[in-house]
Amino acid sequence: MTTPSTEPDIPGLGSFRRKCLFAVTILLVEDSRSASEAIRLYAVESGARVRRADSLHSASRHLAIYRPNVVMVDLGLPDGDGMALINHLALASTPIQGIVALSGQDRSEWQSLALGAGAMACLEKPIESLRAFQECILSVLPDRDSRHRPSDAEVAMTGRASVLSALNEDLRRAQSLLFEADRTGDEETAAYCAQFLGSVGEMLADGELAEAARRARADAGAGGLMGLLDRRLGGITQAQARGVA
Repeated sequence: MTTPSTEPDIPGLGSFRRKCLFAVTILLVEDSRSASEAIRLYAVESGARVRRADSLHSASRHLAIYRPNVVMVDLGLPDGDGMALINHLALASTPIQGIVALSGQDRSEWQSLALGAGAMACLEKPIESLRAFQECILSVLPDRDSRHRPSDAEVAMTGRASVLSALNEDLRRAQSLLFEADRTGDEETAAYCAQFLGSVGEMLADGELAEAARRARADAGAGGLMGLLDRRLGGITQAQARGVA
């Protein structure tokens, strides 16, 4: 007599199980909605599940109730240094092993520091391909040798409605912050916006945005970056500026 299966008969479940990151849980600490959406699409294609935290504070709240297999930490966050979070997670009384450092800056500038702080792997934005994402996450999993091999499929980001919507949200947030920073002379916020938009530009292979952000960082001025945002989005109103969080 055959023992009936206790698992639900879900169409496609078998093929989903064959994905190399099946049932892996990821906490993504990333302030960019568009970068987060790109990573979410990679994760979904791989069988993984993602929660997002947009700041150190938000990450702490998630980690108080949720223990993921992997934590991906962007190094440039609005309320602190991602490197400090990596070090905290690595030295905790119950450390998280699967830590991945993430940045849009040249890897040579931060990789050794991130590994020294406790990261097990580093991933530079823009992420080269689905396979590069999968190989990186697999490298920090203790059961990687028993999992399926990475995929040679590709996930195109260009033209996806969810990515375009997330990018628009990122640009509007940065535009509002830059408008207020210019009004008050807040150089720290202006520098954060340049770093933030540079990371977005790199992640989505938006060369114009990445170059404008680079110039803003190099020249310590955000005029060109604000002009680009105004051309793409239209000028910001006083009412919009008052709504900046």
